[in-house]
Amino acid sequence: MRPMRTWGVVILLSVLAACQEPSKKGQFAQLVYDLNVLHTWDPGRKAQGQYPFDQIMGCPADVDHALAAAVADERPTAIYDRVSGRTALVGDVAFMILLERLSLKWDVFYKDGVFLSTQLPNPIFCLNWDPGARGRVRARLLELLPPLDEE
Repeated sequence: MRPMRTWGVVILLSVLAACQEPSKKGQFAQLVYDLNVLHTWDPGRKAQGQYPFDQIMGCPADVDHALAAAVADERPTAIYDRVSGRTALVGDVAFMILLERLSLKWDVFYKDGVFLSTQLPNPIFCLNWDPGARGRVRARLLELLPPLDEE
């Protein structure tokens, strides 16, 4: 019976070693990836009350790098406007969150090809991007952010 216990301990230790906590960068990337599940965006409250948004807003500044990288993400979210027929993209949401986190206005990126119209009452549906603007804005945002701390 003794060898069986030893093997049980070895198996348990190997399972525990394989279940290490993911890196912070990985956790931040997953939170930003999950922005596609957001289903509402209020002009004042943004997406408060929805898990990915609330978690990102409570994260340290390192999450801003993952948000900046996601500006070019054109996957649709579940945020839909019936009047205009527009669906907000993950990159749109990441951009709007970064504007709030960094206390920036959208017009800082006007020369890069971003425009926010006033045609609809909800700004998430009013973002317009010139061709190539997402890449330019992503690059500018990454330049504005402080370097990441190494783990």
